[in-house]
Amino acid sequence: MVGISIRAKWDFEKVLNSIFDLNIDLCEIQLDNTIFKFREHRKKSIKLINKLYSSDLQLSFHLSFIDVNIASLDNKIRYYTSRLLRKEIKFVKKWNPLYIVVHTGKISDTFYQMPLVKEKAHKQQIKTISELIKISDFYSIQLAIENRQKSMTTGLIENINDFQYYSQKFPTLQFLLDIGHLNTFYIDSKALLDDIPIIYDFPIIAIHLSNNFGKDTHGSLEEGTIPIKSLFSKLPSLKNKNLIIENKSFKDALQSLDFLLNKVLRNT
Repeated sequence: MVGISIRAKWDFEKVLNSIFDLNIDLCEIQLDNTIFKFREHRKKSIKLINKLYSSDLQLSFHLSFIDVNIASLDNKIRYYTSRLLRKEIKFVKKWNPLYIVVHTGKISDTFYQMPLVKEKAHKQQIKTISELIKISDFYSIQLAIENRQKSMTTGLIENINDFQYYSQKFPTLQFLLDIGHLNTFYIDSKALLDDIPIIYDFPIIAIHLSNNFGKDTHGSLEEGTIPIKSLFSKLPSLKNKNLIIENKSFKDALQSLDFLLNKVLRNT
């Protein structure tokens, strides 16, 4: 299936009618959008999601991630993070989402070099994931965790070894592979193309598609160092995954959608 991510900064109500005219199967809704954060907008937000749900579109939800850290070393922060995400899972269950996705945790680069602190961060994340899996399983919703981009902090799931570690810890856990995030760790596009098939063998429920020049800019698919056409040529089975275009603007998403449908998928 092919879909788009309804980004947190988009005017949800404004783009909604345009979405129905797109040749897509799936919408991933980011719950960081202000329409979901304030009680006075709650009725409107439910009405908008109901409108999408009443169509033929499949829905999925990206749980909050701005300033939310599922691996926080502070027990109170970790607890309140987990509680917030569990409340969001309860909120979206009525729309039978194909999956829900949460960002991996993070820790400062300095602390990550300290073995004991690194170990605690992973334990904190494991505890949060366990809590999220418990409630998502209760509602029969598939939970996925997304790899993090290169930044001033270290993500606990960034590379192949991280996927392997968490796949062993949680055999039922799915991953959402963000190609744009992954690209921030590569200078050589060939190395990226060599590693993606290895990651692809892990339980990947969906793929976020954007492009960039080494920084997580969420640019359109034609603009960046990721050879999108070569990627799909090398790994044709990618087209069988849930492909989610994740661009900053709706305009870029339309451009990327056209590129994906007419210049990539049509030729693989």
